[in-house]
Amino acid sequence: MIEPPVGSAPAAPRRGAPGVDPFTSMIGRFGRLARWFGSRFFRGFRFEPGDAERLRALEAGGALVYVMRYSSRLDYFLFNWLFLSERVRLAGFANGIRFYYYRPVLEALQLLLRVGLARLRRGRSGMRARGIAHARATLRAGGTMFLFLRTDKIGSRLRATRRGALVTGRSELDYLNEVVVTAFEEELPVSLVPLVLFWRKGPRRRRFLNVFYGAPERPSDTGKVLSFLWNYHNLAVRVGTPIDLRRFVDERRAEGRGAVVKKVRRSLLIFLRREEKPIAGAALRPIEQTEQLVLSDPDVSTAVEAEVARSRHSRSRIERRARRQLREIAAHPSSSMLAVLDVLVTRAFGRLFDAIEVRGLERVVEAAKLHPLVLVPCHRSHVDYLMLSWLIYERHLVPPLVAAGVNLAFWPLGPIFRRAGGFFLRRGFEGDRLYATVFRCYVQQLIKDGLTQEFFIEGTRSRTGRTLPPRLGMLAMILEAYRRGVRRDVQLVPIGLTYERLLEERSMTEERRGAAKARENVAALFRARSVLRRRLGTVAVHFGEPISLAELLGPPGEPARREATELLGIEISRRLNRLICASRTSLPAAVLLASRGRGVRQEDLVLRARELVALLELLDVPIAEALAKDLPRDLEASMALLQESGLVARSEDRRGVIVAVEPDARDVLDYYRGGLAPALALPGALALALVDRQTRKDTCAGAGEWLDLLRLEYFPPLGEERDWRFARLLDHFRLRGWTDESAEDGLRATPAGSFWLELFRAQILPTVHAYAALFETVAEAGGEGERGDWLRDARESIQRALLLGEADFPEADNGGALDNALALLVADGILVCDGTLRGDDARLRPGPRFEQLRGRSDRLAGALGSR
Repeated sequence: MIEPPVGSAPAAPRRGAPGVDPFTSMIGRFGRLARWFGSRFFRGFRFEPGDAERLRALEAGGALVYVMRYSSRLDYFLFNWLFLSERVRLAGFANGIRFYYYRPVLEALQLLLRVGLARLRRGRSGMRARGIAHARATLRAGGTMFLFLRTDKIGSRLRATRRGALVTGRSELDYLNEVVVTAFEEELPVSLVPLVLFWRKGPRRRRFLNVFYGAPERPSDTGKVLSFLWNYHNLAVRVGTPIDLRRFVDERRAEGRGAVVKKVRRSLLIFLRREEKPIAGAALRPIEQTEQLVLSDPDVSTAVEAEVARSRHSRSRIERRARRQLREIAAHPSSSMLAVLDVLVTRAFGRLFDAIEVRGLERVVEAAKLHPLVLVPCHRSHVDYLMLSWLIYERHLVPPLVAAGVNLAFWPLGPIFRRAGGFFLRRGFEGDRLYATVFRCYVQQLIKDGLTQEFFIEGTRSRTGRTLPPRLGMLAMILEAYRRGVRRDVQLVPIGLTYERLLEERSMTEERRGAAKARENVAALFRARSVLRRRLGTVAVHFGEPISLAELLGPPGEPARREATELLGIEISRRLNRLICASRTSLPAAVLLASRGRGVRQEDLVLRARELVALLELLDVPIAEALAKDLPRDLEASMALLQESGLVARSEDRRGVIVAVEPDARDVLDYYRGGLAPALALPGALALALVDRQTRKDTCAGAGEWLDLLRLEYFPPLGEERDWRFARLLDHFRLRGWTDESAEDGLRATPAGSFWLELFRAQILPTVHAYAALFETVAEAGGEGERGDWLRDARESIQRALLLGEADFPEADNGGALDNALALLVADGILVCDGTLRGDDARLRPGPRFEQLRGRSDRLAGALGSR
C-alpha cells in the first residue's frame, strides 16, 4: 500500500489539542482501503500552480476556514490527500460529516464506539454544542477547519419534515455565526477560503433523475462516488480568492452581529458561485424551450407579420419557416460528444503539433466569473475552432458556442459540430429579414442565458496571414443585445493564434493567387487524412485583455450607433494584431523575403533576425517560447522545419551555408510573415518617410500618412500610442547608428543605416505596389467599372511589372491587398459602390472625393520609383 507523498507535510492534528475533533479532523495515516483508493484515484491530482504556496502563507497568518457549498466525505477525503501531498496544514474540525471511517481499523472502531456513547449521553443538541465548541477552539488556536454551508443530503430532503429542515438550517448557521462572533469578540486573524470541486465538464442540463441521483453540482453520496469513478480523470480543483474576515468584520462592526453574519454568508455564496461559474457554466436550456423563447420574441413576431404581408402566405406557414430556420441555426451541445471529441482531438493534436503555448487564459477565467463572455479570435485555419474549444475544455472550463459558416454543416461533420457547440449562419443573409431576425434573437438569447459564445470577426479565414477588415454583423448583434439590457455587461475577449505551419497552407496560397475556394464536403474530409500526417511545429494561443461593453459604452439603454460598432471592430482587430507572436517561421520569412536575391547566407540571416527581434521587443510584440531562448539554435530548427516543408533549400560553399527560397514558396512565406506585418509596418513607414532629409516631426508625420493609407492592412496604432512608438523606433535607429540628426540638416539615414532601412522598407513595399496597381487601374478607368474587372487588370499590371524588372517582390500579386485597396477608396469617399462590395459584378463610380485619387496614386508610385 502507498501513502500520499507527504514529504515534509505537517503532522496530523493531535488528539486533545485545542479545537481538534477526532470524529471529523483530517488524518495523517489512512486505513488500508482508504490508502488503496487514494493511491489509485488521487495520485495525479494537484492544486493549480501557486495555490499551495498561497495557502501556506495564509496559515502563517492565523486561523484558516475552508468553505464549501455542500458537505461530502469524498471531497473532504480528497482535500485531506491533497493537503498531505502539498504540505498544507490539515483541518482539525469539519461540520456535518464524520471522518473516522478512513482511519486504520482499530482506531475507527474505537472512535465509532466513542461517537455512539457521546450521542447517547449528549443527544442531538449536545452534539451540536460540542461541534460549535470545537469550531471556537480551532479559531482561537489559529488552526484550520472546514465549514460546509449545506449538509443535508438528497435522501434527507425527500424525507424531511419542515421541523427537520429548520433544525438543519439553524445548525449550519450556528457554525457560521460562531466563526463571525469569534472574530467579533476577539482580535483573531481569520481567513475564509472558498473551495470548489468539479466532477464533470461540458454543458449542464436539468434532469428529472437529478431528484434521485443528485444534481451535477449537488449529487447524493452514491451519485458522488459513481460520478467520481466514471469521471475522476476530469476532476478540477479550484481555490477561491480568500476573504479577510478580520477586515470584513471591522469595516461592518457598527451594523451588528446578525447583519454581519448574513453578509458573510451572502458573500461566501457569491464567491463560490463565481468560482464555479467558469467551469459549471450556465444551465443549458432544452432546445424546445430555446425555440419557444426565440420564436416568441416580439422582434420575431414583427418579422413574421412583415413576411406574411410581403409573401401573402399564411401566418402558420411563415412560423414553420422561422422554426426551420432556427433549427438550422441552433447548437445542441452534448457532454458525451465533447468527451469523445476530446479523446480524438487530443490524439490528433499530439501528432500535428510539437507544443501548444498558451498565455493569458487566466484572464478568461476571471472575466467568466462575473459576466457572459464572447471570444473573438483571429481566423487562420479550420483548426481554430477545435483548438480553442479543446484548450478551454482541457482546463475544465465550459467550451463556447461557436458561430460557424453554414458551409461546415455538411454531413457527417455538421451534426458533430452542432453537438460540440457549433451554431451555423448563412453568409450574406441581409436580404432575408426573417432569417436575420431569428438569428439575432437566438444570439441575444444565448447572451441572456449567460452562455459563452465565439465568433470570428474577420468572417472568413485570412488568405494573407494578416488580420482582415472586421465584418460587423455579429458584433452589431451583440452590441444590440447589450443595448437592450439583457445583461449588465458583456465582455469581448480577443484571441491571437500563431501557427508555425498551417494545415491548409497550400490551398490558402492558391486561393490568394485567384483559385476558387474549395468546397467543404465529405471528399475533402477523406483527403484531410493525409494532411494529418504532417508535423506543424508549435502553435501559440494568446488570450487578450477582455473588453467590457459596460466600461466602453456606458450602461445599457443607449441606442447602438453604427459608428461605435465600427470603432469597436477596428479596436478588436488592432488588439488581435498585438496578440500574434513572432514564430520560427514568421521571423526567417520576414528576413528572406526582404532580400533582393532568392537567398542569404545563414550567418547574415541570423544577424538580421537578431535585429528584427530587438525591434519587435521594442514594440512589445510577443516572441514565441520556441524562439525566445537561443536564437541561432532556434533558427537552425526553423530552417529544418522550412526545408522539410519544401519552402527553402540549403546549400554550402567554402564560405558557409546559403539559405534560398524555393521558386514557388514566396506566397507561403509571405503568409507566415503576415502575422508580423502590422508590427513591421511601423519601421517600414518610417523608412519610407526617411528617403528625404527632414525634421523628426515631419518624418513622423510622413510615416503616419503611410500608415493611414495602409490602415486596412495593418490597423496601426493611433494618437499618443503611435507617437511614442515612432519616438522609440527613431531613438533605436539613432543608437544603432542608422540615422543621425542635426538642427541644420534634420534627420537622415547614414551609410551604415541604408541597408537596414531598405530591409524595413521591403516589408511593406509589396503592399505599396499592390495599392499602386489598383489605384492606377481605377484612375485609368475614370472611376467607372466593376470590381472583378479592376482586380483582374491590377493583377495583370503587377505581373507585367515583375516581368519587366520594374518590381522586385512577386508577393505584391495579393488578392487580399487589392480588395483592401478598393475598400479603402470606398471608405474614403473616393469611390461609391451601388451595393455590397463583395461580388465581382459590384459596380463602382466616382465619389465626392474622387479628385484625391491622383495624389495618392502619385505618392505610391514615388515610393516605388525610389527603390
